[in-house]
Amino acid sequence: MNLGNAFDNAVSGLQASARGVGVTSSNIANALVEGYAPRRLTLAAQTGGGGVLVAGISRQADPMLAGLFRQATAEQAGTTPRAAFLNQIEQAFGLPGDSASLSGRVAAFEAAIIDAADRPDLEYRLGTVAQSARALVQQINGLERQLQEQRLQADRAIGTEVEALNAGLEQVARLNAEIVKTRGAGAVMLDLVEERERVMASLSETVPIRVLTQSDGRVALFSATGHMLLEGTQPVRFGFVPSPSMTAGMHLDNGSLSGLTADGQPVPMAGGGPLAGGRLAAQFAIRDTDAPQIQAMLDGLAAELINRFQALGTDPSLPPGSAGLFTDAGAALGGPALTGLAGRLMLDAVGSTQGAGDLWRLRDGLGAAAPGSVGDPAQLLRWLDALEEPRAAGPGLSARSFAEHVAHGVSDLSMVRQQAENLSRVSQARHDTLYSAMRAGGVDTDTELQTLLTLEKAYAANARVLQVTDDLLRRLMEI
Repeated sequence: MNLGNAFDNAVSGLQASARGVGVTSSNIANALVEGYAPRRLTLAAQTGGGGVLVAGISRQADPMLAGLFRQATAEQAGTTPRAAFLNQIEQAFGLPGDSASLSGRVAAFEAAIIDAADRPDLEYRLGTVAQSARALVQQINGLERQLQEQRLQADRAIGTEVEALNAGLEQVARLNAEIVKTRGAGAVMLDLVEERERVMASLSETVPIRVLTQSDGRVALFSATGHMLLEGTQPVRFGFVPSPSMTAGMHLDNGSLSGLTADGQPVPMAGGGPLAGGRLAAQFAIRDTDAPQIQAMLDGLAAELINRFQALGTDPSLPPGSAGLFTDAGAALGGPALTGLAGRLMLDAVGSTQGAGDLWRLRDGLGAAAPGSVGDPAQLLRWLDALEEPRAAGPGLSARSFAEHVAHGVSDLSMVRQQAENLSRVSQARHDTLYSAMRAGGVDTDTELQTLLTLEKAYAANARVLQVTDDLLRRLMEI
């Protein structure tokens, strides 16, 4: 090796050490940055005169682990909203034994009738019957309103998620184009790749995505079921129109609510649709499946209550077919339960009266022409029988009292909520496990500091070679 080759080798070594220090320093500086993957300098031997060549800078990431983490993120983001919704609705129904729960309102109404039947001459006890009946109706009305508020919130959340999905896909498309332009530019391109990974991680919360990396550095994005989201720099454009209000009769099937479109074509979201999983599908499930199912159960309870009190013989003072104490917006229930009946449930004018002028009708019958014997509890006992008599809510269903029907409905809701929470806990555990694995593959500051020490020694060694080469050249010049 001549002195010129030694000089060139030492210079290339110094340059490689300097690049290595820059890469290692960047790793340490970004050690706490979410999603940052450590970078490594790739060296190669120079051809010809020898020395070392910086072949490139690579990003140390596990694509398979990243894909599993995106799937876990989507699953966790999809199960959490549904569990939260069901938990909130269950709390609104209340737990058995709570006087403010729906079951507690039914029990208070029955107890008021029993007390009034014991002393039908006491007007304040009749007033308690009317008051407890009003509280029961208000509870059912309030539950129906809360369901519609939750559906409206889910509808608005869908709009927000669709906006985020479109913005994220457009951002990935722009980064794809920039990565192709800067391909081979080392750290510049890696910064763009890093940013693209962060955007895709955020997108996976809205929709589960699968990533296909192409030879030129671009990525194509698909949903978990294979629905195209982004091809190169051409993202799919999703559309959705949020509703300004929400009522029980508004559904996707009758066109009163907006569905999801992809480039103008409808995208089914029910069940295992092409975009199943993630927050977007969860909000659709709350709006179009979970809340309507609970609404149907609540409407069924309202229908059961109305039918029991308008049944023939429950109040002989009323003509057949007329409304009883509980009504459908003031009218009798003429057929099967209609959607939104829980919100239309009302008391008869006597039960709705705040004063005491007509309370005697609760004792003598809503259609009585004049007060009867103040000690006759017969009508009150008929109302109590209407509540306690075992009846089937439909063909093939078990016969239960009204209180048992309420308890059964609340129990079913509690079971569904428990199942949703179990799924949420499992998905959260899987997400946390993969997150820990991702963090373990991140920047290890101890390793990076050791690398800095190694680079320092290499730098000193190359500097010494330069110094010796310089001394030898001076000696040669002095001869």
